[in-house]
Amino acid sequence: MKGPPMPAPLSRREFIATSAAAATLATIPVVHAGGSDLLRVGLIGCGRRGTGAATQALHADRNVRLVAMGDAFEDRLEESLATLLRDKEVADKVDVKKENRFVGFDACEKVLASGVDVVLLTTPPHFRPLHLEAAVKAGKHIFAEKPVAVDAPGVRSVLESCELARKKNLSVVSGLCLRYDWGFRETVKRLHDGAIGKIVALRANDYRGSNWGKARQKGWTDMEYQMRNWYNFTWLSGDFNVEQHVHFLDVCAWVMKDRYPTSAMGLGGRQARTGPEFGHIYDHFSVVYEYDDGTQLISNCRQQPGCKNNISGHVYGAKGH
Repeated sequence: MKGPPMPAPLSRREFIATSAAAATLATIPVVHAGGSDLLRVGLIGCGRRGTGAATQALHADRNVRLVAMGDAFEDRLEESLATLLRDKEVADKVDVKKENRFVGFDACEKVLASGVDVVLLTTPPHFRPLHLEAAVKAGKHIFAEKPVAVDAPGVRSVLESCELARKKNLSVVSGLCLRYDWGFRETVKRLHDGAIGKIVALRANDYRGSNWGKARQKGWTDMEYQMRNWYNFTWLSGDFNVEQHVHFLDVCAWVMKDRYPTSAMGLGGRQARTGPEFGHIYDHFSVVYEYDDGTQLISNCRQQPGCKNNISGHVYGAKGH
Protein backbone atom coordinates (compact mmCIF):
# COMPACT_ATOMS: atom_id res chain seq x y z
CA MET A 1 0.00 0.00 0.00
CA LYS A 2 1.26 3.43 -0.87
CA GLY A 3 -0.49 6.63 0.07
CA PRO A 4 -0.23 10.36 -0.65
CA PRO A 5 1.88 12.46 1.71
CA MET A 6 -0.99 13.90 3.72
CA PRO A 7 -4.59 13.78 2.45
CA ALA A 8 -6.92 16.53 3.58
CA PRO A 9 -8.68 15.36 6.72
CA LEU A 10 -12.39 15.54 7.28
CA SER A 11 -13.75 18.28 9.46
CA ARG A 12 -13.70 17.68 13.21
CA ARG A 13 -17.52 17.41 13.21
CA GLU A 14 -17.29 14.80 10.46
CA PHE A 15 -14.74 12.95 12.58
CA ILE A 16 -17.36 12.71 15.32
CA ALA A 17 -20.11 11.75 12.90
CA THR A 18 -18.27 9.13 10.84
CA SER A 19 -15.63 7.49 13.01
CA ALA A 20 -17.82 4.95 14.82
CA ALA A 21 -16.77 2.19 12.41
CA ALA A 22 -13.05 2.91 12.55
CA ALA A 23 -12.14 4.54 15.83
CA THR A 24 -10.36 2.25 18.25
CA LEU A 25 -10.07 4.55 21.23
CA ALA A 26 -13.70 5.03 22.10
CA THR A 27 -17.27 4.47 21.04
CA ILE A 28 -18.43 7.59 19.23
CA PRO A 29 -22.00 8.63 20.08
CA VAL A 30 -23.93 11.53 18.59
CA VAL A 31 -22.81 14.72 20.31
CA HIS A 32 -25.40 17.15 21.65
CA ALA A 33 -25.11 20.10 23.96
CA GLY A 34 -27.25 19.78 27.05
CA GLY A 35 -30.79 20.98 26.37
CA SER A 36 -30.19 22.41 22.88
CA ASP A 37 -28.72 21.72 19.46
CA LEU A 38 -25.84 24.11 20.10
CA LEU A 39 -22.37 22.62 20.51
CA ARG A 40 -20.29 24.78 22.85
CA VAL A 41 -16.63 24.27 22.02
CA GLY A 42 -13.59 25.00 24.13
CA LEU A 43 -10.09 25.24 22.67
CA ILE A 44 -7.17 24.20 24.88
CA GLY A 45 -3.89 25.07 23.16
CA CYS A 46 -4.01 28.09 20.84
CA GLY A 47 -1.08 27.59 18.50
CA ARG A 48 -1.33 26.96 14.77
CA ARG A 49 -2.80 23.49 15.15
CA GLY A 50 -5.30 24.61 17.74
CA THR A 51 -6.39 27.56 15.63
CA GLY A 52 -6.74 25.27 12.62
CA ALA A 53 -8.74 22.71 14.60
CA ALA A 54 -11.06 25.44 15.86
CA THR A 55 -11.52 26.77 12.33
CA GLN A 56 -12.45 23.32 11.05
CA ALA A 57 -14.85 22.74 13.94
CA LEU A 58 -16.59 26.05 13.28
CA HIS A 59 -16.86 25.35 9.56
CA ALA A 60 -18.38 21.95 10.18
CA ASP A 61 -21.82 22.85 11.54
CA ARG A 62 -24.03 25.90 11.87
CA ASN A 63 -24.86 25.06 15.50
CA VAL A 64 -21.27 25.27 16.76
CA ARG A 65 -19.90 28.10 18.88
CA LEU A 66 -16.40 28.59 20.22
CA VAL A 67 -17.03 29.92 23.72
CA ALA A 68 -13.80 29.34 25.69
CA MET A 69 -10.06 29.30 25.01
CA GLY A 70 -7.03 28.43 27.09
CA ASP A 71 -3.28 28.59 26.58
CA ALA A 72 -0.10 28.89 28.64
CA PHE A 73 0.64 32.25 26.98
CA GLU A 74 -1.71 35.21 26.60
CA ASP A 75 -0.16 36.38 23.33
CA ARG A 76 -0.78 33.00 21.70
CA LEU A 77 -4.40 33.01 22.83
CA GLU A 78 -5.04 36.54 21.61
CA GLU A 79 -3.31 35.86 18.26
CA SER A 80 -5.45 32.76 17.79
CA LEU A 81 -8.64 34.62 18.66
CA ALA A 82 -7.76 37.46 16.29
CA THR A 83 -7.12 34.98 13.48
CA LEU A 84 -10.49 33.33 14.01
CA LEU A 85 -12.29 36.68 14.10
CA ARG A 86 -10.66 37.70 10.81
CA ASP A 87 -12.09 34.62 9.11
CA LYS A 88 -15.41 35.88 7.76
CA GLU A 89 -16.73 32.35 7.36
CA VAL A 90 -16.47 31.53 11.07
CA ALA A 91 -16.25 34.87 12.89
CA ASP A 92 -19.95 34.89 13.77
CA LYS A 93 -19.47 31.56 15.56
CA VAL A 94 -16.73 32.90 17.83
CA ASP A 95 -18.11 34.13 21.14
CA VAL A 96 -15.20 34.01 23.58
CA LYS A 97 -15.86 36.62 26.22
CA LYS A 98 -12.97 38.04 28.22
CA GLU A 99 -13.87 35.98 31.27
CA ASN A 100 -13.61 32.78 29.19
CA ARG A 101 -10.04 33.42 28.03
CA PHE A 102 -7.80 31.48 30.38
CA VAL A 103 -4.02 31.77 30.60
CA GLY A 104 -1.54 29.60 32.51
CA PHE A 105 -0.90 25.97 33.35
CA ASP A 106 -4.39 25.72 34.89
CA ALA A 107 -6.12 26.96 31.72
CA CYS A 108 -7.34 23.45 30.88
CA GLU A 109 -9.33 22.98 34.08
CA LYS A 110 -10.81 26.46 33.71
CA VAL A 111 -11.97 25.78 30.15
CA LEU A 112 -13.49 22.48 31.30
CA ALA A 113 -15.40 24.33 34.01
CA SER A 114 -16.71 27.04 31.65
CA GLY A 115 -19.78 25.17 30.38
CA VAL A 116 -18.38 23.68 27.16
CA ASP A 117 -19.68 20.44 25.61
CA VAL A 118 -16.70 19.61 23.40
CA VAL A 119 -13.00 20.34 23.92
CA LEU A 120 -10.22 20.48 21.35
CA LEU A 121 -6.98 19.33 23.00
CA THR A 122 -4.16 20.84 20.96
CA THR A 123 -1.43 21.76 23.43
CA PRO A 124 2.08 20.31 23.09
CA PRO A 125 1.67 16.52 23.33
CA HIS A 126 3.33 16.20 26.75
CA PHE A 127 0.13 17.55 28.32
CA ARG A 128 -2.32 15.41 26.34
CA PRO A 129 -2.67 12.52 28.84
CA LEU A 130 -3.36 14.88 31.77
CA HIS A 131 -5.79 16.99 29.76
CA LEU A 132 -7.55 13.97 28.30
CA GLU A 133 -8.00 12.45 31.75
CA ALA A 134 -9.39 15.72 33.10
CA ALA A 135 -11.76 16.16 30.15
CA VAL A 136 -13.15 12.64 30.45
CA LYS A 137 -13.69 13.04 34.19
CA ALA A 138 -15.46 16.33 33.48
CA GLY A 139 -17.81 14.55 31.04
CA LYS A 140 -16.69 16.36 27.88
CA HIS A 141 -16.55 15.07 24.31
CA ILE A 142 -13.01 15.33 23.00
CA PHE A 143 -10.92 15.92 19.93
CA ALA A 144 -7.33 15.02 20.89
CA GLU A 145 -4.65 16.08 18.44
CA LYS A 146 -1.97 13.53 17.68
CA PRO A 147 0.18 12.29 19.27
CA VAL A 148 -1.77 11.55 22.43
CA ALA A 149 1.33 10.91 24.54
CA VAL A 150 5.12 11.12 24.43
CA ASP A 151 6.07 8.15 26.61
CA ALA A 152 4.83 4.77 27.87
CA PRO A 153 3.24 6.07 31.10
CA GLY A 154 1.35 8.64 29.04
CA VAL A 155 0.11 5.99 26.62
CA ARG A 156 -1.14 3.83 29.48
CA SER A 157 -2.90 6.85 30.98
CA VAL A 158 -4.62 7.58 27.67
CA LEU A 159 -5.79 3.98 27.34
CA GLU A 160 -7.29 4.15 30.83
CA SER A 161 -8.98 7.48 30.08
CA CYS A 162 -10.46 6.16 26.85
CA GLU A 163 -11.82 3.11 28.65
CA LEU A 164 -13.52 5.44 31.13
CA ALA A 165 -14.83 7.56 28.24
CA ARG A 166 -16.34 4.44 26.69
CA LYS A 167 -18.14 3.65 29.92
CA LYS A 168 -19.42 7.24 30.11
CA ASN A 169 -20.51 7.22 26.43
CA LEU A 170 -18.20 10.10 25.55
CA SER A 171 -16.61 10.76 22.16
CA VAL A 172 -12.82 10.66 21.95
CA VAL A 173 -11.54 11.29 18.43
CA SER A 174 -7.87 11.57 17.52
CA GLY A 175 -6.06 13.72 14.99
CA LEU A 176 -4.68 10.67 13.17
CA CYS A 177 -6.41 11.88 10.02
CA LEU A 178 -5.48 8.99 7.72
CA ARG A 179 -7.92 6.74 9.60
CA TYR A 180 -10.70 9.02 8.32
CA ASP A 181 -9.57 9.14 4.69
CA TRP A 182 -11.92 7.11 2.48
CA GLY A 183 -9.13 5.87 0.21
CA PHE A 184 -7.11 4.59 3.16
CA ARG A 185 -10.21 3.01 4.68
CA GLU A 186 -11.00 1.09 1.53
CA THR A 187 -7.39 -0.01 1.08
CA VAL A 188 -7.09 -1.28 4.64
CA LYS A 189 -10.45 -3.07 4.34
CA ARG A 190 -9.19 -4.92 1.27
CA LEU A 191 -5.98 -5.86 3.06
CA HIS A 192 -8.01 -7.18 6.00
CA ASP A 193 -10.15 -9.13 3.52
CA GLY A 194 -7.01 -10.90 2.25
CA ALA A 195 -6.32 -9.04 -1.00
CA ILE A 196 -2.57 -9.72 -0.79
CA GLY A 197 -2.69 -12.77 1.47
CA LYS A 198 -0.96 -13.03 4.81
CA ILE A 199 0.96 -9.87 5.62
CA VAL A 200 4.65 -10.59 6.08
CA ALA A 201 6.23 -7.12 6.18
CA LEU A 202 5.41 -3.42 6.31
CA ARG A 203 7.37 -0.27 5.60
CA ALA A 204 6.67 3.23 6.88
CA ASN A 205 8.59 6.15 5.32
CA ASP A 206 8.68 9.76 6.46
CA TYR A 207 11.44 11.57 4.59
CA ARG A 208 10.91 15.34 4.68
CA GLY A 209 12.72 18.65 4.92
CA SER A 210 13.65 20.47 8.11
CA ASN A 211 10.89 21.55 10.47
CA TRP A 212 10.55 24.74 12.48
CA GLY A 213 12.70 25.95 15.35
CA LYS A 214 12.61 29.15 17.42
CA ALA A 215 15.54 31.21 18.65
CA ARG A 216 15.51 32.03 22.34
CA GLN A 217 14.37 35.57 23.16
CA LYS A 218 15.76 37.81 25.87
CA GLY A 219 13.87 37.48 29.12
CA TRP A 220 12.52 33.98 28.47
CA THR A 221 13.06 31.44 31.23
CA ASP A 222 14.13 27.91 30.34
CA MET A 223 10.53 26.76 30.73
CA GLU A 224 9.08 29.50 28.55
CA TYR A 225 11.66 28.93 25.83
CA GLN A 226 11.05 25.21 25.72
CA MET A 227 7.29 25.64 25.82
CA ARG A 228 7.37 28.11 22.92
CA ASN A 229 9.80 25.88 21.03
CA TRP A 230 8.06 22.70 22.11
CA TYR A 231 8.52 20.68 18.94
CA ASN A 232 12.27 20.57 19.47
CA PHE A 233 12.26 19.16 23.01
CA THR A 234 11.58 15.48 23.53
CA TRP A 235 9.71 15.83 26.81
CA LEU A 236 7.16 18.07 25.09
CA SER A 237 6.89 16.56 21.60
CA GLY A 238 8.08 12.98 21.92
CA ASP A 239 10.62 13.70 19.14
CA PHE A 240 10.12 13.60 15.37
CA ASN A 241 9.56 9.84 15.33
CA VAL A 242 6.50 10.31 17.55
CA GLU A 243 5.24 13.78 16.65
CA GLN A 244 5.32 13.54 12.85
CA HIS A 245 6.03 9.96 11.79
CA VAL A 246 3.14 8.72 13.96
CA HIS A 247 0.78 9.06 10.97
CA PHE A 248 2.18 6.17 8.96
CA LEU A 249 3.17 4.18 12.02
CA ASP A 250 -0.52 4.36 12.89
CA VAL A 251 -1.52 3.23 9.39
CA CYS A 252 0.72 0.19 9.84
CA ALA A 253 -0.82 -0.49 13.25
CA TRP A 254 -4.24 -0.25 11.61
CA VAL A 255 -3.23 -2.71 8.91
CA MET A 256 -2.08 -5.10 11.66
CA LYS A 257 -5.50 -4.75 13.34
CA ASP A 258 -3.98 -2.72 16.17
CA ARG A 259 -1.84 -5.52 17.50
CA TYR A 260 1.29 -4.40 19.32
CA PRO A 261 4.81 -5.37 18.16
CA THR A 262 6.67 -7.46 20.71
CA SER A 263 10.15 -6.05 20.08
CA ALA A 264 11.95 -3.14 18.45
CA MET A 265 15.53 -2.27 17.55
CA GLY A 266 16.59 1.05 16.14
CA LEU A 267 18.95 3.97 15.90
CA GLY A 268 18.80 7.69 15.45
CA GLY A 269 20.85 10.85 15.62
CA ARG A 270 21.41 14.53 14.76
CA GLN A 271 23.26 15.26 11.55
CA ALA A 272 21.78 18.38 9.93
CA ARG A 273 19.53 20.05 12.53
CA THR A 274 22.22 20.74 15.13
CA GLY A 275 21.68 24.43 15.97
CA PRO A 276 20.45 25.50 19.42
CA GLU A 277 17.05 26.43 18.00
CA PHE A 278 16.49 22.72 17.31
CA GLY A 279 16.67 21.76 20.97
CA HIS A 280 17.77 18.18 21.43
CA ILE A 281 15.50 16.11 19.17
CA TYR A 282 16.97 13.91 16.44
CA ASP A 283 16.70 14.50 12.70
CA HIS A 284 16.69 10.83 11.64
CA PHE A 285 15.51 7.47 12.98
CA SER A 286 15.49 3.89 11.73
CA VAL A 287 13.57 1.28 13.70
CA VAL A 288 12.58 -2.33 12.99
CA TYR A 289 9.51 -3.48 14.90
CA GLU A 290 8.73 -7.21 15.08
CA TYR A 291 5.41 -8.91 15.83
CA ASP A 292 4.93 -12.21 17.61
CA ASP A 293 4.32 -14.02 14.30
CA GLY A 294 7.59 -12.75 12.79
CA THR A 295 6.05 -9.94 10.70
CA GLN A 296 8.39 -6.95 10.58
CA LEU A 297 7.65 -3.24 10.26
CA ILE A 298 10.61 -1.25 8.91
CA SER A 299 10.27 2.37 9.96
CA ASN A 300 12.50 5.12 8.59
CA CYS A 301 12.11 8.87 9.05
CA ARG A 302 14.27 11.91 8.37
CA GLN A 303 13.83 15.68 8.63
CA GLN A 304 16.74 17.26 6.79
CA PRO A 305 16.85 19.96 4.09
CA GLY A 306 18.08 19.37 0.56
CA CYS A 307 17.08 15.69 0.30
CA LYS A 308 14.48 13.76 -1.65
CA ASN A 309 11.21 13.49 0.26
CA ASN A 310 8.84 10.55 0.52
CA ILE A 311 6.01 10.04 2.99
CA SER A 312 4.32 6.70 2.39
CA GLY A 313 3.34 3.29 3.69
CA HIS A 314 3.88 -0.09 2.05
CA VAL A 315 2.44 -3.51 2.85
CA TYR A 316 3.92 -6.78 1.60
CA GLY A 317 1.84 -9.95 1.56
CA ALA A 318 2.23 -13.57 0.50
CA LYS A 319 0.26 -12.76 -2.67
CA GLY A 320 1.64 -9.33 -3.54
CA HIS A 321 2.47 -5.78 -2.51
